[in-house]
Amino acid sequence: MTLWYLARAAGVVTMVMFTLSAVLGMVMPNVRRPERRFWLQYVHRSAAVTGLVLLTTHVVAVIADSYVAISPTVLVWPFGAGYRPFAMAVGGLALYSLVLASLVGASRGRLAASATFTKYWRKLHIAASAGWLLAIGHALLAGTDRSTPWMLAITIGCLAAVATAGVYRLNAAPKLTRAWRTQ
Repeated sequence: MTLWYLARAAGVVTMVMFTLSAVLGMVMPNVRRPERRFWLQYVHRSAAVTGLVLLTTHVVAVIADSYVAISPTVLVWPFGAGYRPFAMAVGGLALYSLVLASLVGASRGRLAASATFTKYWRKLHIAASAGWLLAIGHALLAGTDRSTPWMLAITIGCLAAVATAGVYRLNAAPKLTRAWRTQ
């Protein structure tokens, strides 16, 4: 039972951490004060790294749990899981997307001098958004608690937080574009 509880808790908190990171990532371009932007970016990255550590914990606990028949091969071929194969495939795709986004994010500072990398960074970083959305889908499809009121509340809260941040960013975008052109 310990592994099952660990897997569940790590999965839920992973979703919350990636939601926090997504929200901060969306509102950060609207922050102009350098010291506030520094701290928001610090928390954004810390939430993402914490999410990755918890995601690893979630995956290891699920694979190690003998009650659920999920083997390590699901990491290579997520469609071959014996337990809810579609839900596991969605989770595997979320894992791939989030790891790609973390690698791109981690290398951003090192490759900032490369004009090509800088040009494509945002397009590559969008994998984080895809990964987050796939993780929400995985939670709704695979979780043993997916239909409980508390889990639905957390999932809807995560969706609402990201949707609110998205609306905020879209509403502030024209102001930012004009501000950039005048500087």
